[in-house]
Amino acid sequence: MKQEIEKKYAVNYLPEDLNIANILDIEQAFIYKDAKTVIRIRKIQNKKDKHIEYIYTVKTKGDIAYHKDSTVANAYEIESYLKEEEFNELIKNRISSIIRKTRMVIPIENNLKVEMDIYKDYLQELITAEVEFPSEDIANAFQKPEWLGEEMQYKELSNWKLSNMTKEEWMKKVTKESLENNRKIIQDLKKNDRM
Repeated sequence: MKQEIEKKYAVNYLPEDLNIANILDIEQAFIYKDAKTVIRIRKIQNKKDKHIEYIYTVKTKGDIAYHKDSTVANAYEIESYLKEEEFNELIKNRISSIIRKTRMVIPIENNLKVEMDIYKDYLQELITAEVEFPSEDIANAFQKPEWLGEEMQYKELSNWKLSNMTKEEWMKKVTKESLENNRKIIQDLKKNDRM
C-alpha cells in the first residue's frame, strides 16, 4: 500500500522545449464508493508502443483527511492488474460515467513529474496537471514551474466528482478564461502533432 500525496494545477501554457516522456490514453470508471474508500478501474494504452494495461485501484483515506486548504490530496492506494475480460465485466457495473483522457507525463526538476490530463467527451476542454510527491515536506516546499497555473480545489475537481457531473456542472467550476486557454493549448498540441 503506498501513500499518495498530490497537488493539482491548472495549466497556463506549454513551453516550447517541453519534454514529454510518455503519452497514455486512459479510460476509467468507478465501481464502488463509501465514506473512506473508492475503487477505480482503468484501461491504459501507451501511445508509443501500443501496450495496454488494465488496473484495479483501491483508494482509501484511512485516518488521513484532505488538508484544510484542499490543495494537497492525501490517501493510500493499492493497485493490481486485471485481465481484459475482467475489466470488461467490471465496467458493466460502474457507478459513474466513463472518463476518457490523454495523459502526458512530463519530467521536471528534483525527479518529480507532471501528469497533465487532457480530458475528452463530456469533459472536453478540461486540462489538469498533477504532481505526486514522495513526502508532505517536499509537497509543501514545491515551487511549481511557471507554465503551471493556480492550484485547483482538489475536492471540487477530483476524478470521482467529475465522473458524476454533467458538462454544465463542471464548467461552472472553471473560469471562462481557463477554458479559452485550454482550447488554445489543445489546438497547439494537435497542430504540432504532440497528442
